[in-house]
Amino acid sequence: MPDSLTLTPLLATALFLLLVFSGRGFRQNWKAQGPNWQRKAWAYGLPALAAFLALAFVPMEF
Repeated sequence: MPDSLTLTPLLATALFLLLVFSGRGFRQNWKAQGPNWQRKAWAYGLPALAAFLALAFVPMEF
């Protein structure tokens, strides 16, 4: 991984908000299980997963 790849506090906050709202949408969709719920679960789950992985493994700039 290049040394220049870091998260700024603003970007980390945006990723955290994406994680929270996508995770909430995933959970609500999973509980409701309406029409096409699996496709919607993937649509909410993948951004939540990407945001989590970025926050967990990309270092922050202080």
